Amino acid sequence: MSSLTKMLSILDMFTVEAPTWSTESICHHLGCSVPTGYRYLRELVGSGLLLRLGDGSYGLGPRIIKLDYQLRTIDPLLRVGQPLMRELSAQTGCDSVMTRIFDDEIVDTHRESGPDGLHLAYGRGRPRPLFRGGAPKVILSTMPKGKLTRLYNKHAESIAAAGMGKSVDEFIARLHETRKAGYHISKGELEADVGAIAVPILGQSALAVGALALVIPIRRFEFMNHEKLLELLREAASRISTEAAKSHVTQ
Repeated sequence: MSSLTKMLSILDMFTVEAPTWSTESICHHLGCSVPTGYRYLRELVGSGLLLRLGDGSYGLGPRIIKLDYQLRTIDPLLRVGQPLMRELSAQTGCDSVMTRIFDDEIVDTHRESGPDGLHLAYGRGRPRPLFRGGAPKVILSTMPKGKLTRLYNKHAESIAAAGMGKSVDEFIARLHETRKAGYHISKGELEADVGAIAVPILGQSALAVGALALVIPIRRFEFMNHEKLLELLREAASRISTEAAKSHVTQ
């Protein structure tokens, strides 16, 4: 791990459960010397990514808020997707959710609420389980076999617990079925009373750059026309992919 990567990994330490950290705790967590830790912290505070608090501990800094605003306003997928997602929610009465993958983490980047006003446990920016729910599955289904093999070797227990296979061949076969279908319907996989239908947002290389999902309480989902929902969802995802490609976002 490079010094820059190690320094930036400090940002991942700040969570709801651990919102502040002392210098000593950070150095212990990183396995680095105190002088090195102080150097990292000085750089992060100077850039506004961290804030030094009155008791000498550290928390996330105001630059994070600025970057979040920039992401929401200039990221082409979000800029293109937001009006289309509002339209999709109005057409279907469902929440529409955009999901992206970063390394081995799945996060929702935008959500348009339907009339049910769902209170979802995994809101915007909070990492979701990598192998549960429709959005992760449709994203993973477009990945090459080598990448999936590496994921399986790293997360075999989580994959088995999610019912996605007890061997790498079974894992890849499950995802191949999803890729062939082009969508995934989940019922209670992530949250007990919630159903969803998800499709990939494809990039120019046919790899998913994200996923688009319709989310709704299972009590309503069971009685809806899934074929119509899928038609509208695919149309929206295709438009997002096409229009974002004009901004050279899709890879």
